[in-house]
Amino acid sequence: MIDVWRDAEGVRMALEEIYEEDFTRSIIHREASGATPETLARMEARIAPRKLAWGYYRFAEYLMHLDELLRAGLAFAFGRMSAVEVEGLLTLQRARAAFEDRHPACSACGRRLQNRFEAGCSGCGAKFQRKKG
Repeated sequence: MIDVWRDAEGVRMALEEIYEEDFTRSIIHREASGATPETLARMEARIAPRKLAWGYYRFAEYLMHLDELLRAGLAFAFGRMSAVEVEGLLTLQRARAAFEDRHPACSACGRRLQNRFEAGCSGCGAKFQRKKG
């Protein structure tokens, strides 16, 4: 049996899958207004099935919750957080950075783009120019 808490690569993969699922769901939510249940079901089929054991996603969700608490200003006394939790939070930061690199936010409205090579934002219509260099 794999110790999920100590499998940083597996946890990273689970986190990235969760981020991609949420991104796809947000697109579906925007596109689904007025959709029939059948159409909505077809749209939701675009969400990739999970590839790992459920424990990876549970731990990933725990790390995301812990990160939310820290971002909200909750302070943990020294020694109250385990090394596994600290390593997990570092893995979370790396996974979030990778997601944000794949799907940067529009500089005008903040909506996440399909990829970093898009010529414009589907949300606000802002056009992007590529740097020449």
